[in-house]
Amino acid sequence: MNESQKPLVDINRASLIELTTLRGIGPGLARRIIDHRPYEKIDDLMLVPGIKEAKLLEIKPFICLKEKESKPAPEKTGAKSQKRTDSQATKLGETETFVFLEDRNERQDALLILFGGFILGLIILMLRRTKR
Repeated sequence: MNESQKPLVDINRASLIELTTLRGIGPGLARRIIDHRPYEKIDDLMLVPGIKEAKLLEIKPFICLKEKESKPAPEKTGAKSQKRTDSQATKLGETETFVFLEDRNERQDALLILFGGFILGLIILMLRRTKR
């Protein structure tokens, strides 16, 4: 099933796992989307930290807004809710290395910077050795 054939994800009702099926939405951003519910209109997603106009335009064809659903009441112990979130993220098989980089392009840019710095360091090391 390609992306255009997937059913639309309701941003007021979708689970963390359903939200992470959207391109560019990782577990952290999905959690923030859930925390800012309910939404009156799809453009209200811009109020979520990490969602700018470009990301909204990218996911807009794959989301919908059927009805408002209020936030669930917070659990009495914070440990349970944190444990539930961790287990859901673990089920996804996500690594936490680049959690702060929600977009695939941002991750690729970060890797290029890291490898570029490594290569620059090797060049400097080689230049120092040739001067000796």
